[in-house]
Amino acid sequence: MAAATATHPSVISMINQDHAKFRSLWDEYRGPNMNGEMKQKIGWALIRGVAMHSSCEEEVMYPELRKRLGDEAAEHLLGLEGHQKLKTLLSELDSMTVEKHGEAAYTAKLSEAMKVLYHHMEEEEHQFWPQFEALPGVDADLLSHMGKKFETARAHAVTRPHPWAPNKPPLNVVANMMTAPLDGAADMWRFAGHPPQ
Repeated sequence: MAAATATHPSVISMINQDHAKFRSLWDEYRGPNMNGEMKQKIGWALIRGVAMHSSCEEEVMYPELRKRLGDEAAEHLLGLEGHQKLKTLLSELDSMTVEKHGEAAYTAKLSEAMKVLYHHMEEEEHQFWPQFEALPGVDADLLSHMGKKFETARAHAVTRPHPWAPNKPPLNVVANMMTAPLDGAADMWRFAGHPPQ
């Protein structure tokens, strides 16, 4: 089993890859020659990507973090300055459109969400992940096994922010599995049948 799991990418490298994608999308959003329609598509892609990413972290990474680093670490990342705040902001953004609310208002709300996201990503990458990786028993096999679970969790991850939803197993897994198909149906309309991967 160790040989099989070691062939899968580390959960931390997968999470950090997602982070890099979010940074790239935000850079693109703020780039030159972007019109309102292009910004809307990027805003929707960010909402979808961050919702899926958060769902997978809450299912796979944070329970392990809680077990090994304690409740305080997990609650900090999940709480009012972390996932919960981000879900609330993205939920507000999800009900807005560039066309209806104006580009300035949409960008202001997205900027607020991105500020929270950037702070959260920095904490994970520079504080919590190094602490986690330095713990006894956290080795390449465990990180690879968790990476495989993280990838599996994407199959039933929500694609919209749901601030009301539970964020700890087992209730979050059940809520995700029930909510994800509804999100997916809404995404087919939003993305004209081609939601981003």
